[in-house]
Amino acid sequence: MAALASPSGWGRPPGGGADGGWRTYLPLDVPGFAWEFLRRNPGYRNDFAGSVARGSPTVDMRWGLRFAADPDLARVSDVFWRQDVAPGIVLPLAADGFGDSGIVHRLPEGCARAAEDGLHIRLPAGLQLLLQGLSDASGPMVVMLAYDPHFGLRVKAAEALDRAARGRPPLKSRLTNAQRTRLAKSLFALDARLRGDSYRSIANALFGENAVREESWRTASLRAMTIRLVQAGRGLMEGGYLKLLRGGL
Repeated sequence: MAALASPSGWGRPPGGGADGGWRTYLPLDVPGFAWEFLRRNPGYRNDFAGSVARGSPTVDMRWGLRFAADPDLARVSDVFWRQDVAPGIVLPLAADGFGDSGIVHRLPEGCARAAEDGLHIRLPAGLQLLLQGLSDASGPMVVMLAYDPHFGLRVKAAEALDRAARGRPPLKSRLTNAQRTRLAKSLFALDARLRGDSYRSIANALFGENAVREESWRTASLRAMTIRLVQAGRGLMEGGYLKLLRGGL
């Protein structure tokens, strides 16, 4: 199998080696993993370059982003997903038309970006707020929970907001340790293949040279596992990250 083509302008190769450079990705949350895979996609990188040339703040809707985000940057605080793509991550709010109590529950601080549909706020733990039709977060608001197949995800997002507003720890990630490990290894393996590294070199970095030497390489189980990790990383880069986002935080 030929090596994957390296995206033009690629400028952030990860660490590596038998010490497990893939572990640097373990702290990522769901939106963080999704962005890391998307920003490696050559099609997205080309689309972003076109948006810069056009002076447009948006890219093609198929990527799932609300705004164009520079793929050469790793700052997930600048990445905003669309509500239809990530119903368990993007929580819509609207002005409180009832005004019964007059009490304003202060929203937690985050990275904010204004648009024609309202104010978008990304909180440190990955949750996004969409203040529909609003330009600031000063007034009383209500949380909008559509009763649809994603209702359970929306309820968890509302709980995540309440915890953040009260200064409590965020909800435990839905990713199990095994899922997080596989995502981190897939991302690491993808990076290495994008650089043109051989499968054996990638296996050495992921599992250690001693483990790789224990089996005949042509029939080694670690060889098969390494190939599967590269394939998984490529699948996530080419659109699989959207399925990851739809599962919520």
